[in-house]
Amino acid sequence: MVLFIYTSIALLAFAANSLLCRMALVDGAIEPLPFTLVRLISGALLLALLVRPSLQEVKNLKDIQGSKTSWLSALSLSVYAFAFSWAYVGMDTGMGALILFASIQIILNVVAQILGAKVNALTLVGIVVAFSGLVILLLPGQSAPDFTSAAIMIIAGLGWAGFVFSGRNSQQPLKEVAIAFRWSLLWCIPLIFIIDWQGSSLRGISLAVVSGTLASGLGYALWYKVLPQLGLQNAAQVQLAVPVLAMIMGIIFLTEQISLTMLVACALILVGITLAIRSKKV
Repeated sequence: MVLFIYTSIALLAFAANSLLCRMALVDGAIEPLPFTLVRLISGALLLALLVRPSLQEVKNLKDIQGSKTSWLSALSLSVYAFAFSWAYVGMDTGMGALILFASIQIILNVVAQILGAKVNALTLVGIVVAFSGLVILLLPGQSAPDFTSAAIMIIAGLGWAGFVFSGRNSQQPLKEVAIAFRWSLLWCIPLIFIIDWQGSSLRGISLAVVSGTLASGLGYALWYKVLPQLGLQNAAQVQLAVPVLAMIMGIIFLTEQISLTMLVACALILVGITLAIRSKKV
């Protein structure tokens, strides 16, 4: 029950990130790059209050070989965060989340197979059903997303998959997520003095701060906590519930429209998740 509650909270945080980003960008309250910088920096500052930096951590920065996991986590987090914001300029909340987490599922399931995870027939059926929903969603038509935005969101999916992979055996989730956020500051801080902040409103910055602290920093730490118990395959499947949550949030808070195609895609994704998860118990 505890695992279910923690996982549910983490998934709600992921969906909230999609909503907060879209809310900030849809009215031009802030541009993608400033939003991402504020998001990562505010997340790093909050986590620094919970897990204070140490001298040993600074020394580890120089040891790339010895701290490969931390570097992978920081780089993956940054790739995801920057691509995520840019992609959401051109697509609705639910659409972006569908493409993001479907991409993540593909990558994590492939990695799980490479690492020797066992797959039965029901798992394969679940994966096929879930991906058929993504295929339907991306078919040419009025509901199809902008190709460039979709491609950028797939890149964000690659980044998030790397972040999940690096935390699959996390023993100190809060500390490891805090380090990932802190190390990402190495390339975030210089960008602060380069970009144009004139188009960034207080509302846009506030949404980025909420995204960085609550939905990202604390949400990701909670996700790292449940990852070892879920495993890569279950993590890949469970995250496909996020697009449905994001879509509902988009309709409620941004009055976004939902088409029959999106409803069918969501239904197939949820059925696929159910089949794949039940297969682990067979």
